[in-house]
Amino acid sequence: MFNREKYNQERAEALKAQIKDLEKRFEEYIEKNIDVRNQTINNVATPDVVKKIMETPIGCQGRDPREVGDEIADCIMGATIRTNHPRFFSFVTSAISPYSIAGEVLSCLYNPNMGSYMISQGPMLVEEKLVKWAGSLAGFDADTVGGIFTSGGSLSNLTGMIAGREAKLPGREDLSRAVAFCSDQAHSSIRKGMRMMGLRNDQIVIVESDDKFKIRTDRLTEAIDLAIAEGKKPFLLVGTIGTTNTGSIDPLDKLGAIAEKYGLWLHVDGAYGGSILFSDIYRNLAHGLERADSFSWDFHKWALQTYSCSCVIVKDKTNLLNAFSEHPEYLEDVISTEHNDGWDLGIEMSRPARSIKLWYTIQAMGTDLIADIIDYSFFNASIAAKRFAEAEDFEIISTPSCGTINVRYAPKDVDPALYDKLNVKISDELINSGYAFIVTTVLKGKKCLRMIAINGNTDTADVLSTVEKIKEIAKTVKKETV
Repeated sequence: MFNREKYNQERAEALKAQIKDLEKRFEEYIEKNIDVRNQTINNVATPDVVKKIMETPIGCQGRDPREVGDEIADCIMGATIRTNHPRFFSFVTSAISPYSIAGEVLSCLYNPNMGSYMISQGPMLVEEKLVKWAGSLAGFDADTVGGIFTSGGSLSNLTGMIAGREAKLPGREDLSRAVAFCSDQAHSSIRKGMRMMGLRNDQIVIVESDDKFKIRTDRLTEAIDLAIAEGKKPFLLVGTIGTTNTGSIDPLDKLGAIAEKYGLWLHVDGAYGGSILFSDIYRNLAHGLERADSFSWDFHKWALQTYSCSCVIVKDKTNLLNAFSEHPEYLEDVISTEHNDGWDLGIEMSRPARSIKLWYTIQAMGTDLIADIIDYSFFNASIAAKRFAEAEDFEIISTPSCGTINVRYAPKDVDPALYDKLNVKISDELINSGYAFIVTTVLKGKKCLRMIAINGNTDTADVLSTVEKIKEIAKTVKKETV
């Protein structure tokens, strides 16, 4: 029979023990990572690790918590790539603030349910404040703006687009002939989200990008006019601040004018590049964002936050309420009217307090340091581009934007048919060396090396040494391939 008194005592003792154990683990982590620059990046799961994890039984009885903690720290977490490494230049990831970690720990400790304002008033007020602040940076009216923190750009983009669907296709009577538009550089979550909210592939129009990898507005208007002529219903347009491939920023002001002309909902994917709003120097690159109806912003990409910390901001909060409000009888007693409930602003019901760590970070250190990191990222990418431009046999495929550049090794004395193979090999050799981590992508049919220099731990020396390492590997790969 369940012994409540014994359970309460054991739980209290376990919490005290875990707090003491966590303090030790924090110290070990700091000691291990204080010199992360000299450690190997590419930590993969060895056969022994795979076997240990997959063969560990899920038992009816527990075992020594310290043993479990050691396994998680050393075995499980040890088999992860060091994305905080200064020479990790992939996947739009950044360093993390110690205040974000502290905020995450506190959020887990108190474990508020962010579905309802009534049961999590303090954390919900923090989220509301941050949404208004983010909206004001974008040029939205703080009195009408609304938003919600989500798990990431995928959910934030989906939330914004669903709000657009409900606003532009009331009753969804025109859904079968509705058409949405995005560029060929839009993040995969955009097309996935469009399908998830009921669009067929033939209802998603992919618009060509220009030589700067920005959406071509001439092709866009042609596509919209064609859709109308065919009896279709254009309703949604998605632009981007910081494309995943190149960091490019679409001409938002022009997209705003087009959206207004044709009556489209304009959603801007700012998951990556939204953080330029921190910067007094580069904020102007987001000019036109104020004309959008909604935008996403991932703070875990470029603003020193742990996973996950994203938000979607909507110019008129009523569009979120119209899209997501649902009031079953079992929630009647906890509905808030003055401050909206989280479950009326987005897809999720129960949610963690993802905004607390961002609040902790900004309140503890201010926004200037984040702005400095944004500015430094632009500088480092420009330095890398300069060195590659000076290097023999390298070509710049995309110029620096939001801390990202793309280069291609293209030796003139080698058959161009081998270029793709050479660049893949360079990436493989660089990763396997453990010195740096850069993967390839494809732009305009060309395989190239994508370097994302937004990591707050990265300094200019890391960028320069990685460029030299790539040049060195390229020469070796060329000899072995040709």
